[in-house]
Amino acid sequence: MLGLWSRPVRTGTLKYLMLSLLDAPTVLVALHRFVRFWNLLLDDYRLQISTKNNLVRLALAERTPGTQVTPLGHELMMKLIHGIASWLLGREINLHRVEFSFTRPRHADDYAFLYPGEVSFDAGMTGIYFSYQDCAELFKREKHELWAFLKRAPEDWTFSAFHRASLVAKTREYLEPHIAQPVTIQDLAKVLHTSVRTLNRRFAEEGTHFQAVKDGLRRDIAVHRLTNSNTAIATLAFDLGFFDATGFCRAFKHWTGSSPTDYRKGSRQDE
Repeated sequence: MLGLWSRPVRTGTLKYLMLSLLDAPTVLVALHRFVRFWNLLLDDYRLQISTKNNLVRLALAERTPGTQVTPLGHELMMKLIHGIASWLLGREINLHRVEFSFTRPRHADDYAFLYPGEVSFDAGMTGIYFSYQDCAELFKREKHELWAFLKRAPEDWTFSAFHRASLVAKTREYLEPHIAQPVTIQDLAKVLHTSVRTLNRRFAEEGTHFQAVKDGLRRDIAVHRLTNSNTAIATLAFDLGFFDATGFCRAFKHWTGSSPTDYRKGSRQDE
């Protein structure tokens, strides 16, 4: 989440966050600790946790009215909450609904993959809802499991095991080693031994389409490499299958609201 908040989030934050949760007796206790941890770090937003009508809600509240909303930051925070709660339990925790305070973005089709539940926009606050029963469950995780979780991050909290059998997951798995190439839906149909018509129908059932999945993967790879490497923008553009850096910069700003250069600067402010 580097570069997504007014104060950069330092490398190693996830490790110490998870260590603070590991000995919690229930997911609800862990979520309360999660809230306290992040409220020590964020200047522009404050996490709130509340229970009402047998639902537990975690929400992002502005510390100062009129705080600029960074949609990607809100998206990742909600997914981090859901992913960590699911990992602690050892199964995907049921997601009642997710609300976002910003207007429905163009890439909203990706949300069906990230948030397996009802999603709405233009809410008063960004928030995520779980059943109290799920949050009250006991869990037990060991440190050796945590080290494996951190080594694989963000895989275990970004995309749930439930969706690894989905067409979106299979498409991302196929596209990743070929992302620099002009792969088409026709190529995917051949690999999966099916028709383009069937693929389009299945994508629609999962609330997305081929190009949205491809762009989502490009975005995720770009964010990771801008944060964790010194790869030149032009090289990254080529590696992601763009004809030039201009096209990549335009696409990245569309995905995240920031240019690749500004995003990288924001992610390095704490170094």
